[in-house]
Amino acid sequence: MALGLVSAGIILGYVHQEFNYDSNTPHSRKIYQVIGKDGEQLNSYSYAPLAEALKSNFPEVKEATRIGFFYGYLACSAGENKFNENQAIFADPNFFSQFSFPLEKGDEEQCLQSPNAVVLSERAARKYFGDKNPIGEHLQIGGNHEFTVTDVYNNFKNNSNFRGDIVLPLKSIAKLTQIWVDPSWKYESDIFTFVRLADNTNVDDFSRKAGNFLSKYIPDHNYELLFQPLTSIHVDRMTAWESTPQANVRYLYILVAVAIIILLISTANFLFLYIGTMSQRSADTSIKKVCGASKTILFKEHLQEVSFMMLISLGLAILLFLFYRGYLTNVFPLLPNINLFDGKLAIILLITVFLATLLPAIYPSVILASQKPARIFRNPGIFIPGKFKLINLLVIGQFLLSIMLLISTFIIHKQTSFLENQKTGYAKDELLTIPLNMHVGEGIYSDKFGVFADELKKYPGIKNVTMAFSSPASAETGEDAPNWEGKPKDKEVKMNWASVSYNYFKTLGVKIVQGRSFSPNFPSDATDFDTRKSAFILNQSAVKAMDIANPIGKEFEVWGFEGPIIGVVKNYNFRSLRSDITPMFYQMNPFYMNEIIVRINPSDPGVLSELKTVWDKFVPQYPLEFKFVDDQIKALYQPEKNLAGTLNLFAIMAILIACMGLFTLTVLSVLQRTKEIGIRKVNGAKVSEVMAMLNKDFVKWVGIAFVIATPIAWFAMNKWLENFAYKTSLSWWIFALAGILALGIALLTVSWQSWKAATRNPVEALRYE
Repeated sequence: MALGLVSAGIILGYVHQEFNYDSNTPHSRKIYQVIGKDGEQLNSYSYAPLAEALKSNFPEVKEATRIGFFYGYLACSAGENKFNENQAIFADPNFFSQFSFPLEKGDEEQCLQSPNAVVLSERAARKYFGDKNPIGEHLQIGGNHEFTVTDVYNNFKNNSNFRGDIVLPLKSIAKLTQIWVDPSWKYESDIFTFVRLADNTNVDDFSRKAGNFLSKYIPDHNYELLFQPLTSIHVDRMTAWESTPQANVRYLYILVAVAIIILLISTANFLFLYIGTMSQRSADTSIKKVCGASKTILFKEHLQEVSFMMLISLGLAILLFLFYRGYLTNVFPLLPNINLFDGKLAIILLITVFLATLLPAIYPSVILASQKPARIFRNPGIFIPGKFKLINLLVIGQFLLSIMLLISTFIIHKQTSFLENQKTGYAKDELLTIPLNMHVGEGIYSDKFGVFADELKKYPGIKNVTMAFSSPASAETGEDAPNWEGKPKDKEVKMNWASVSYNYFKTLGVKIVQGRSFSPNFPSDATDFDTRKSAFILNQSAVKAMDIANPIGKEFEVWGFEGPIIGVVKNYNFRSLRSDITPMFYQMNPFYMNEIIVRINPSDPGVLSELKTVWDKFVPQYPLEFKFVDDQIKALYQPEKNLAGTLNLFAIMAILIACMGLFTLTVLSVLQRTKEIGIRKVNGAKVSEVMAMLNKDFVKWVGIAFVIATPIAWFAMNKWLENFAYKTSLSWWIFALAGILALGIALLTVSWQSWKAATRNPVEALRYE
């Protein structure tokens, strides 16, 4: 029971934590992200003046702040310590007071006032400055920009919507990155707006009041404001969230189902143990009844006994949880870590323990207290395995749930392996990325990049070099609806976008099927911000969605940039295989490059040292990092790996608990049939015949469980696989393997006791009674 309680407690604690991100801060329930709704489209990016306008016009808004997440790279150094930071936060000065993130110095209002201020996490402060007090020290960012450390904040908790080790003033974002915050109401900026409402404010009433607020500043724009609670961002995907990966709610519900399964198995196991042991003490119960004990007295006695055993189980479960949290989560990083403990979680766990106690406490107490003394004396055992009753149903239920867990685990592993090894349409095994950790115009993020690329290509291990907005493993950009020549008025096609450089498609090994690629021989290919001209390349999915036969040369327009479509590229998977290949357009925007992509010869052992040699020749002041694209692809499926790893552990736990119950049943069955076994042995029964007699009921139960579990598991996993555009098959051998494993484990569990009973001296067996 202790194993069942600790397993269910860990799972429910983790799920509770996932549904309560940032809930442990003082004002978390009053903080909302402002989201714009234009028709059916939701957008989390904001106009820069919106935060101050909301605060000025609505007394319900107590505080408002703007935040920008930069998922590119900032080269940071302090002395000899040089690192890339790729989760930098740019925020208004009231960021720490708005979200109540604790600071070492505690000056929440002043720490981001200076445009050259920087606030570090405890982890980053130790990384750059060791044990020295970092406040007042200087941090070099982006090669030649010096910032002063004004404070240190506690590392963001695991259950926080925010990640990153460096917070900078929003007013410095344009100086360090390619992001520009437009101060007017003309364009949205790549920033998020959060408001903190007054304590007595009803958010629904406020939403109705502020919904059409933007019409005051943008009269011709049908734009509605929505307010999403901070605590729901992690699980409610209204829009993409850039700081932390959002949870897959389906996986959380799967884990809740696993917790219930394990709890049911352990409860059934407890029932086996208690009913079995009490059946051996049934004579004691009958004597008490003969001596005048009422049903109520006997019921209370059994209830107290069960409750005491449950209390011991709870104590053991707490010790096991401490061992899990203090040791196992450090040894096995895939296991869920529990960091959030609050009153709500305590209530959930107490209800779980209460329900887990209720059935095993009440059922045996009622049954044993209601037995008639004469019947108990005549038949002292209440456990009869040959009859199909509750005990048999519980065994079937245990193995049914265990087989379902085994099948689910095998299929998730198979699907994850399938996704990692599926062809993506480009040379993923030959590609690596290098963070372009410098501002445009600095270092090799300038006209020096061509010279840098040519220098690299002198080495035989390096085939090609290019730049792009993101790694080809995951081009997670927003969607826009462009216009094109000949577009019907009622047609709209949502497209992703990517900014790339020369040789991009050649480096990836992707074929241009129509037209040509971007070329330095055509200067007009590059995006020109003065003339608002740009050339475009589309993928095949975009051309198909646009429904045009010959797109080459047709005009294409998006974000006010227009120009000809110069090529069509063959479809390839530019994101995880959960989704199909969607329409995509490419342009050469020099301000949106975050990665250098290098195609290498993987068999050349010296290629990494060659890269470092050339890097140090051109930009020695910037830290160098490598990331292999095939590793990045594997990282895309980390949620599935985590789910599979968690199911592995708890499937083993469920089977272990089921086997403990089965072992108990076997012992009790042998005890009750001791005389029968002795008589059969005297009459010439073989050891194998006695073992078959004792084992056949258990084999039958496992067989029934398998027959019931198979269609249920098939249906459940088929529904789960519908979440993926590319999926593996539900192979018959997975179901067969789960059934064989369950049967094998059951036979191993019961056969030892069966063999001992079958080889026992029949004289001892007959003397037993």
